[in-house]
Amino acid sequence: MKNIAFSALAGLVLSLGLSSAHASVLDTATTSAASQAELYGVFHDRQTNFVFVKLPRGWAFAGRDDVAGQHDVFHDASTGFVFVKLSGGWKFMGRAAA
Repeated sequence: MKNIAFSALAGLVLSLGLSSAHASVLDTATTSAASQAELYGVFHDRQTNFVFVKLPRGWAFAGRDDVAGQHDVFHDASTGFVFVKLSGGWKFMGRAAA
């Protein structure tokens, strides 16, 4: 049930955000080397398939993803909400602000 609520929230923010100049899917890359990740970049550890997103406050665990090699990150600057797209769908990561 919790995943459904997060999916609904993500869908709502994403659909509203597409018309906002302050919300967008970011042009970031997924890397297998955490030291190379930019802010809002994604680190996918190939040994464990754990996925992390680099937020202003530090690394946040997004989950395990055995399938996807590329992950999109959505950031709504007006709310600070951050989502990451795993192979199973979008996951709410919290607020970007520290």
